[in-house]
Amino acid sequence: MNHLFPEHIVNLSLPPDQRWAFLNEYKEAINDLLLCYLNDFDGADFIFDNIELFKNAIISEEYLQEIDFIASISNFSSNEVLIANLYYDILKFYFGCTAFAVSNSQSVLHARNLDWHTENNLLGKHTQIFNFQQDGKTLFKTVGWPGFVGTLSGVSPGKFSLTLNAVLSGDLPEIATPVSFLLRDILTSSNTFQEARDILENAKIASDCLILLSGIAADEKNVIERTPTRFATRASECDYIIVTNDYKKIQSFTSENSSILQTTSCGRFERTESLLKKAIPGHLEECMQILRDEGVKMNITVQQMVFDNKTGDIYISADGKEITNRNVT
Repeated sequence: MNHLFPEHIVNLSLPPDQRWAFLNEYKEAINDLLLCYLNDFDGADFIFDNIELFKNAIISEEYLQEIDFIASISNFSSNEVLIANLYYDILKFYFGCTAFAVSNSQSVLHARNLDWHTENNLLGKHTQIFNFQQDGKTLFKTVGWPGFVGTLSGVSPGKFSLTLNAVLSGDLPEIATPVSFLLRDILTSSNTFQEARDILENAKIASDCLILLSGIAADEKNVIERTPTRFATRASECDYIIVTNDYKKIQSFTSENSSILQTTSCGRFERTESLLKKAIPGHLEECMQILRDEGVKMNITVQQMVFDNKTGDIYISADGKEITNRNVT
């Protein structure tokens, strides 16, 4: 474990209600984060009124038991903890990101800025790395926060990485798998880039999203554009691929000016592309330099990270701190 960004083992061999026991040390952080999320739902009584029906129809018993444990060490009910974990699907218009993947002679590198407004930089301050293991072996790692059991950013060493970006299509949401839970499911069960891509293209999901999926081969760099029922896959035509917060292949029915994320999306995409055209990054630090560029980073950027898909190493920066987390096999 490092003192800058704690790395915790989530032991999937344990019963769900025992996997997150280490969070007993982070009760204050969990309560601060849950309160922050739930404040954004103030007045949205319909969410709380219907969560019981939704969770019984959609959420697996495994995740519900994990949620129940987190509730047991917090000041909030299980339903409130679940609602907080569904933040992306409910309020995705608060949520941005710029991400890209590059292939070079050594590996495929997957980089992302997570843009998400929170008071007092809570998400940056409480950033942690979670090492999901089965029978003592690392299956995948995610970058997240205490109390959040899904995945927004993750790497399966030697297989693939995936990251989530927000987008708006105008399509109606569906009563279906929350995106952050689907991404964790894929990291848990998919053994190859192609398996992960097939699920991302075909699964019924709750809301719009853009997923950057990158593998370990040079041609394994895709952006899967999704609405709850539609998909289009954008492949890389060179040594890089980029995604921000707009569709390139799917027809969208929302206004171009509907959010700050959309109005800045093209500018961030074009700036990232101009930097990648000058030189393909050869290592994690060079990817991070692009993420830090003033035309790429937003004032709501809370996490910056780069995954090395072959090794599983993570270079992460948040809350003014940074470190390279080496994957030990």
